[in-house]
Amino acid sequence: MGQDEDALASGEAWRDFCDRMKAAGEAILADGFPDAPFDRAEGFRWLTRLMVHATQLEVEAGDPSHPCFIRYETPHNQWGGPNPDNIYLRANVDPALTYRIWARVEGVRQLILSLHEGEMQMGEMGVFSERSLDDFEVGPDGRLEVWLSPDEQPRNWMPMDPKGRLLTVRIFQSDWEHDAAPAFHIERVGAEGVPRPPIDPAFMVRALDRTANWVERTATFWNAYTTAGWQRATPNLVAAARPAPGGADHILYGNCFWQLEPDEALWIECDVPDAAYWGFSLHTLGWLESGDFADRQTSLNDHQMHVDADGRMRVVVARRDPGAANWIDAGSRPRGLLVYRFVWARDNPTPSSKVVQLDEVRSLLPADHPVVGPADRRLALARRREQAWNRFL
Repeated sequence: MGQDEDALASGEAWRDFCDRMKAAGEAILADGFPDAPFDRAEGFRWLTRLMVHATQLEVEAGDPSHPCFIRYETPHNQWGGPNPDNIYLRANVDPALTYRIWARVEGVRQLILSLHEGEMQMGEMGVFSERSLDDFEVGPDGRLEVWLSPDEQPRNWMPMDPKGRLLTVRIFQSDWEHDAAPAFHIERVGAEGVPRPPIDPAFMVRALDRTANWVERTATFWNAYTTAGWQRATPNLVAAARPAPGGADHILYGNCFWQLEPDEALWIECDVPDAAYWGFSLHTLGWLESGDFADRQTSLNDHQMHVDADGRMRVVVARRDPGAANWIDAGSRPRGLLVYRFVWARDNPTPSSKVVQLDEVRSLLPADHPVVGPADRRLALARRREQAWNRFL
């Protein structure tokens, strides 16, 4: 047997993988990580989610000769501050090969296809070919076909890059009930109808190593990232939106690191941007998840947000419900990160912010701003939950 076969047959490769996962758990117990009991519970749950994603990416979808899309950044699989209004898909690709990607895109609000070098937390920040739905020709039957290849194709071509390793699809859904999010397919040209080969020991050893490396790097990166951001920021002050390294070209990201007492609220006010999509969402510190966005109102987008008669949106971040339409639920957290995104934007208004007493919120809102009572809120949250799980199941 070869070295890889021997390592797998003897169990050495598996024991090494398990030891590395144990060490990743020890890493998030270090100084500087969130350490309240609730935070620890979230952190260990987060590690299980990282392992699910990494094994799907590297074991189940790890062969770029026979690629497939996997879905990630779902309510049960989050890292890196996902946008709750996106359906995220990704596939491993080989820069020497040619691929056909297809879907039926009737009813899709908008999407972005991006060829990435890898992940921000892996130090692989390159974004190469990037196209929106509007950049492609779509057939009269709603069928979209895209070619990703080193050589130019006659239509709907995305050029491959020698460093390209991941193809990502972001499907935007402002209207969670009606905006379509179709299945996407990918196939290597020349491998049509060819079954994947049986898994071999060398592939499995390499896949376990890549999985462990991804979890190890991810487990410590986002806490360091948010800690550095907190140290640079002025709490409760909104920063202007700008492109992010490793992000899509069409997306502007702004943020506010907030810190609130139980009887306080963060009041945010902004002109409505001239953008094809915009949204506000909370992210946790330490793990950079987007919270329980299926069951709690931790995000609002251009379809969900109430805009007042003067053309301005007024958002309230608080631990308790102030009865405002645009309440974003901070849950039991004393601090966190609010991120807003303007996508395909033609202007870039910067929101203003201030800390107010929770009991003041109602008096600060315009008279025509809707009042949301407890019964109405429960109905809205029940509807939100149903819409969210329809998107992800």
